[in-house]
Amino acid sequence: MRHLLLVVVAAAAWGGVACADELSHMPETKGTLSQALHSAKVEAHQGPDHREVQTDDENLRRLGLSAETSRNGLWAVAHRPKSPCAQYIRQLVADAKGNSAALLQGDQRLVTYVENSGVCDR
Repeated sequence: MRHLLLVVVAAAAWGGVACADELSHMPETKGTLSQALHSAKVEAHQGPDHREVQTDDENLRRLGLSAETSRNGLWAVAHRPKSPCAQYIRQLVADAKGNSAALLQGDQRLVTYVENSGVCDR
């Protein structure tokens, strides 16, 4: 019985050494999983860059929105994304990026509504 126990312990130790040797040849990970998830969250929460906001502002102004409504709408997109103002502004920005004459012409009613209703007033 002692011999069997000795053999089992020796086999387990030998297997552990082999496993440790295998692990020593594996490439090291850079950081932990929680660090990777945190950096992904940080990247996701970073807003659009300044040039993109400026381009969106120019497109909204080209569609006919006033400077104040455009600025308030882009603020709503960044800070209150579920508000009606943000939804209308996202639609107008997407249509302006598409440069389709039919979409831009159809958006004139929406531009008039957003300007006159005060939905984007803070």
